[in-house]
Amino acid sequence: MLLKMLDIGITLRKYRNKYKFTQQCAANVIGISRVAYRKWENNEVDFSLSQLGKIAELYEISIQDIIIESGFRRLK
Repeated sequence: MLLKMLDIGITLRKYRNKYKFTQQCAANVIGISRVAYRKWENNEVDFSLSQLGKIAELYEISIQDIIIESGFRRLK
C-alpha cells in the first residue's frame, strides 16, 4: 500500500506568488525564519495547526481550503 500526504508546499508557493510576497515577508508574518518557510514550500518539514492558521489568515483563505487545494501526492 502506498502512503499519501498533502502537498501543501505547492499551495503555499502558489498563494505567496499570487500576493507577490517574498519567502521572508511570509515568514515574518507567520513568525518563523525564511529557511523554515522555504522548507514548508518544499514539503521538507511538518508544521503546527496554529502555524497553518496564520498562513490561512495571511493569504485570506481557510485552513480547509488549503487542505482541499493541496490534494494528495504519493510518497516516493
